[in-house]
Amino acid sequence: MAGSAPGMPAGDGAGRGRPAKAGIGRVATAGAGAATAGRAMPADADADRRWLAGAIELSRCCPPSASAFSVGAILVAADGDVIATGFSRERDPHDHAEEVALAKAVLADPAQPAGPQAVAPQAVAPRAGSHPAPGAPPPGSQPVHVDPRLPGATLYSSLEPCGVRASRPRTCAELIIAAGLRRVVIAWLEPPVFVDGGGAGRLRAAGVTVIELPEFAAAARAVNAHLVP
Repeated sequence: MAGSAPGMPAGDGAGRGRPAKAGIGRVATAGAGAATAGRAMPADADADRRWLAGAIELSRCCPPSASAFSVGAILVAADGDVIATGFSRERDPHDHAEEVALAKAVLADPAQPAGPQAVAPQAVAPRAGSHPAPGAPPPGSQPVHVDPRLPGATLYSSLEPCGVRASRPRTCAELIIAAGLRRVVIAWLEPPVFVDGGGAGRLRAAGVTVIELPEFAAAARAVNAHLVP
């Protein structure tokens, strides 16, 4: 998906110092206390609602599935810039939205725009004659960049990040904790349709602040009405 989903705060993608674009990252008008230089700042209640509404709209981009929820996720830096976005099955049938956004934040060059249009990084080539340290990832698999803004960022997800997962070895809760994120805002607790939920509890147990905005649950659920009537 190029650009942003309808309803997201409009703005400049992930790049610092880039001209503003229509789409992700900035609000058109800054409410009192809600923004600095037009950015929708996480941790402000109004900004949280705006970003979460954008994540729900992004979930509408998911390819349909009878065996997985449709979820949208937006990773927003403390200054209101979008680091990355993701939605379920964006790149692969097993993709979770939070997983996709975090993968972009770890692998993407911050000079590239956020979102599905971001340019894939090149593999890191090992030096001739070099040998990886014990326990290091195989040559060529090292990330090009780990965004330094992750510890202060907020992840907005239309559904509670998974705490149990059948399709891949690491849950989204584990990935969030490993990335060093300290704040997550969700619209809807995962119903036990495919696996048990509990991701929010796992995050809180690890010291991550999890905020549920239940007034958005109906909208997030509506995207998945074929699974949860």
